Amino acid sequence: MIDVLYEDDVLLIVDKPPNVVVQRGHDPGEPVLFELAAAHTGGPLFLLQRLDRGTSGVIFFSKSAAVNARLTRQFETRQIRKRYLALCEGEIAERQTIDAPTARIGAIKFGVREHGRRAVTHIEPLAFAHSGSLLAIGLETGRTHQIRLHLAAIGHPLVGDWLYGERNAARPMLHAASISMPHPVTRQLICIESPLPADFIREAELRRIVLPDPSQRLELKK
Repeated sequence: MIDVLYEDDVLLIVDKPPNVVVQRGHDPGEPVLFELAAAHTGGPLFLLQRLDRGTSGVIFFSKSAAVNARLTRQFETRQIRKRYLALCEGEIAERQTIDAPTARIGAIKFGVREHGRRAVTHIEPLAFAHSGSLLAIGLETGRTHQIRLHLAAIGHPLVGDWLYGERNAARPMLHAASISMPHPVTRQLICIESPLPADFIREAELRRIVLPDPSQRLELKK
């Protein structure tokens, strides 16, 4: 069963639960989001983006090969924009942009390296305390582990990030909160949001980080 946020003839946008893989891995028995989505549509389905296992929130699939090149172009020209919410360690009180190249440094790990590919992350603090901060995050690039790596690089890893920080929560506390994109056929702007999952809210409360009113749009300021 999947939580459908939007669906038409060419797009399927769903709300990914935390700790569910997007593609089939080594465990033949675990649920896979792509397979669940394909079972829901009963027809062709194409994966054009990914989220880490621990990341929750908005992800979309294409239902038509005819629009895939157009969607890829929209990614390249940054017409598809996603906003993330993150809980990080420590206090971040000011907006900042991290412009630091990333490269693979192990089987599953990446690091900031001069010879890497350029990666740019924009951070907007929404609430903060000594015990942690709630951030709105926008990406100019889409490198693997970019948000996780960049936050760790400035000394504020995601809460629960076992790879770049500490295993002190059930998962890395990162949520794909919204996506805006021109429809690949009609060109009308689609804006889809995903509510914060219960474990994210619970972790914020444990750290006494005050979450914004859900009625307020959590947009990254320009």
